[in-house]
Amino acid sequence: GDKYINSDTTVAKGWQEIEGKNYYFSEEDGTVDEDTTEKAVAASVSSNIVGNVKETVTEVSKSAVEDQASKVAAPAEVASALPVENVDPVQEVEAAPVVETAPVVETQQPAEVISPITPAEEANTQTTPDEETTTNEVILAPTPVVEETPAPAPEEVTPPVVEETPAPAPEEATPPVVEETPSNPYADLNASIAESAKQLVGVTDGQWCTQVVQQALAGAGVSDAYQLWPDQYADQYGYYTDTPQAGNLIYYNNGGRGVDHIAIYIGDGQAVHGNYEGQTVIAGAYLENFGLPQYIQVQR
Repeated sequence: GDKYINSDTTVAKGWQEIEGKNYYFSEEDGTVDEDTTEKAVAASVSSNIVGNVKETVTEVSKSAVEDQASKVAAPAEVASALPVENVDPVQEVEAAPVVETAPVVETQQPAEVISPITPAEEANTQTTPDEETTTNEVILAPTPVVEETPAPAPEEVTPPVVEETPAPAPEEATPPVVEETPSNPYADLNASIAESAKQLVGVTDGQWCTQVVQQALAGAGVSDAYQLWPDQYADQYGYYTDTPQAGNLIYYNNGGRGVDHIAIYIGDGQAVHGNYEGQTVIAGAYLENFGLPQYIQVQR
């Protein structure tokens, strides 16, 4: 990992050889100093290249001088040739401690080496020991810089527009239709008959019930008001009704025993009875032993 622990459990620092490879560990915290290790590896590679170039150039120069000396007889020209011992075309570079290639330099591109000088070029070129050539320059591939692409800004989410639905207008309550009960077309006639019957109380004493009814009808303006048998008034003057009103006639069949009775209803459960123990009186519409009352609506 990042640190190397010695056999005595101490943290390794400085240069250490691990499995045949050299690494430089920080003097402060003992972590691998990748930058120093990488430079040392590069320097080692450069030193190896410089040594190879120097040896090659020396051999080529020596051959060129010997060939030139064989062709030129003048001693001065031979003397002008550079001795092999003084030829130092490549300036030695003081190298850092030689370390084996570390894993971190596996991704580097190989250094470019310039081809050595040919014998012809060497004859026309003079070099000095202080002159530095470019044949031993080691070009290290620059570490690629990865630019981080900024993450796109999050898009603003526009909330959906909710359209408010207007509440429906309250419906106007329609008042219930009250059906008017048709007025009784005989209301005025009934009122006249009831009033006429009341005028006979105490006046027609001793008369029969049918006589009192005949006079009440005649006093109300009923034409052809005759004295009839009690059971004949419904057929002669009107019809039976289940909704009694003041002014209706009341028929009692006396339980079907043949002695029937008729009277005039004046409202509030009261009626005008003729020949009630010989007198014309106002008494209840219901008479015991006379049977149930049957109401007759007069039409004329």
